[in-house]
Amino acid sequence: ALFVQMSQLRALLVTMFLSRPTWLSTIRQYSNVKTASPLWNEQGMFRWWLQSLTRHALSSIGVEVAPEALLIAFAEDAAPSPIRIEQVPELLAPDDLARVEEEAQFAVANHPEASVLITDARQAATHRRGVLEDCRRSAIDRALAAAAPDEQRTYFVGHRGKVNGFRVYPVVSVITSRWADYPALTREQMNSRIFTRRSLQEALVSKILESATDQLWHQAPPNGFKLDAELREDLIRHAARDFVSRLAFVHGEWDGSTFDAALDAVSALPYEGRTGVGTIVLVKADHPDVDVAVAFREPVSLQNTRAFRKALEMSGTDLHLLSDGVTAYGLGLVAPTYDVQSESLYTVKVVGRGSWELAYVDMPLLRSDYGIIRLPKERISEGFFVDTVERVFADDVEAHKLWNLTLAATEQQHGTMLVIHKDAAGEALRLAPQALAIEPRDLEAATLRSLTSIDGAVLVSPDGRCHAIGVILDGTAIPGAGDPARGARYNSAVRYHSAAEPGTCVIVIVSEDGMINLLPELRRRVRRNDVETAVQQLEDAVYAEIANFELIGTADRRVESLKFYFDHAQCDRVNAAREKTNEIRKATSGFHLVEVEQIRPHPDLTDEYFLPEPA
Repeated sequence: ALFVQMSQLRALLVTMFLSRPTWLSTIRQYSNVKTASPLWNEQGMFRWWLQSLTRHALSSIGVEVAPEALLIAFAEDAAPSPIRIEQVPELLAPDDLARVEEEAQFAVANHPEASVLITDARQAATHRRGVLEDCRRSAIDRALAAAAPDEQRTYFVGHRGKVNGFRVYPVVSVITSRWADYPALTREQMNSRIFTRRSLQEALVSKILESATDQLWHQAPPNGFKLDAELREDLIRHAARDFVSRLAFVHGEWDGSTFDAALDAVSALPYEGRTGVGTIVLVKADHPDVDVAVAFREPVSLQNTRAFRKALEMSGTDLHLLSDGVTAYGLGLVAPTYDVQSESLYTVKVVGRGSWELAYVDMPLLRSDYGIIRLPKERISEGFFVDTVERVFADDVEAHKLWNLTLAATEQQHGTMLVIHKDAAGEALRLAPQALAIEPRDLEAATLRSLTSIDGAVLVSPDGRCHAIGVILDGTAIPGAGDPARGARYNSAVRYHSAAEPGTCVIVIVSEDGMINLLPELRRRVRRNDVETAVQQLEDAVYAEIANFELIGTADRRVESLKFYFDHAQCDRVNAAREKTNEIRKATSGFHLVEVEQIRPHPDLTDEYFLPEPA
């Protein structure tokens, strides 16, 4: 017992320092993991590790959905089967899952795989068990959704493991509304019993649950996972390969399991010394809605990276490289007759050295930068752009005209800048030795795309009229400003913006690698009521009759994300709640925390950071 306690304490201390913003909540969560009737001593720790791994992994790809984990166990040799649930908070009762087995047995006959004929007796028995398990997982999913409808969470049920005579199912849930905000396909599709995944994030949750199931089949009951970056990145890479290879299998050729590796290789290989860009369409060779302009007599193997790279160089805005995931077989375009509801072809854009993006129509699904997988960041949302220019220039701005120019600038594959300046006419004269001044005029999107093909920025006024092109920005380097990991274009924009008078300019920066930034980077605006709600939720969790450290940790992370917006009174309340948490933790576990850092009102906070409350 002492060895187990020391091992758990060691794991806890390591986790504390993995990420400074979350180490307090890590201790709070662990302190309250308990169960009335555990199957094994460390099952609470295992559930907590599963939840933490899911949260860290999803956050690494840019998905914030407040995941929660639970374990559901059914006795294999008892009738009726005892049911155990490991969960925090305690929202479910065993009775909520009492009909799972009955519903699963009933659903077997209607399962699409139930009628598959297998002559070998052993394989047939294995197949029947697989069908039954699929029905059990579906029944668990329905029971969970029905048991807590007010929680508005989406559940993912993993495959069973086995611990001490129980079938144990790892489950992860996410906030449904947040999950729906991230890009995803509308449905799964199948070819030869292989299903596609709807999104990278769904594939990642699936891989995490697979890992949990593997742990549950070990001879010794598990106590958790390693919460390190290596494990997270390994799971993310496997999830990305699973997501991409399934798309290639269903919508291309069956042997497309290395499609993602071929894309990594071709994007990293320059062509005649220059960074390559281009577009690939993943589509079957006989797709009726693809117009093949040039058909290769001998398809190019994607494993032949140099030949693949040379073929990619022939693609452009008017012609794309066509591939089935195994070979490149021609050049062509998607026909106007294509039904976007079919979700049967996909585009891959090589956007820079080592970087490519997978998308469906205009919806980005995955981005790889030298093998680092993330969800593509939205280039610039119209709402964010309009909010920024209106806050900088007040009412004297043609926000939607500027937005259309911005969209045109983002289509420049080799990078560019759009400088919106309050005194564009004066800046055009001042920078004339380093710019080509023109007669002020409105620009069509096509014209702007042509003008951004040369070096330098395009200078426009807040009313959308262009005053100069090829502008070389000046400015003095400021300590702490800029980013050494970014190129000269980005850092020159930072220097120019830092030297400008506040409220006089906005800069749109499109880098060669596809990254897009907006200067100034204004903090988002929030509602005062949402800030107050976050503080109140922390107090409710801390001052409850029985403190639940996991709920406190969740509330504390929400408070941490909003601390810029706190007034004096809210800062005092949060500081008091954190001190109280420290006292409770010390009284219950004897573990002494370092002094809690006090938060104070931010000196830059003004009323402009708050949205008007709805009427």
